[in-house]
Amino acid sequence: MAEWSKAPDSSSGPRKRAWVQTPLLTTLLLYIFLSLDLYLNTLLEHCACH
Repeated sequence: MAEWSKAPDSSSGPRKRAWVQTPLLTTLLLYIFLSLDLYLNTLLEHCACH
């Protein structure tokens, strides 16, 4: 029973960290996706020119 009383305090830490990490991860994934998309498009256009 003692651990249940400690749970709310300890769970607020990781939850706050998740709120910070989620936008960063989303931005990073979007950046990687867009970079790959541009890279693949330039490769395809380059191959189509020849």
